[in-house]
Amino acid sequence: MSIPKRPKKREGLIREELEGVDEVIYLDEDTASNFAMNLTASAVLELCDGARTPEEIAQIIAEATGASLDEVYQDVRMILEEFAAYGLIE
Repeated sequence: MSIPKRPKKREGLIREELEGVDEVIYLDEDTASNFAMNLTASAVLELCDGARTPEEIAQIIAEATGASLDEVYQDVRMILEEFAAYGLIE
């Protein structure tokens, strides 16, 4: 699945944080499906605003975590590929 040049989180996804765990659930209003993800993946999804490129998203995550940009970029690409496969981004 290809990644959009400027990924945007699809409308109709409701974010719910779970207390006591490092996981976030997104409920898809259209399909009633649930998607569980870790906090990093959730941060990537929230940064998908249609204005940022995958590279810019990786830069923000790398700066926030102190991790290397190359490593973060590879992780962000994998996460975005998964989001695209599940229809979470457009």
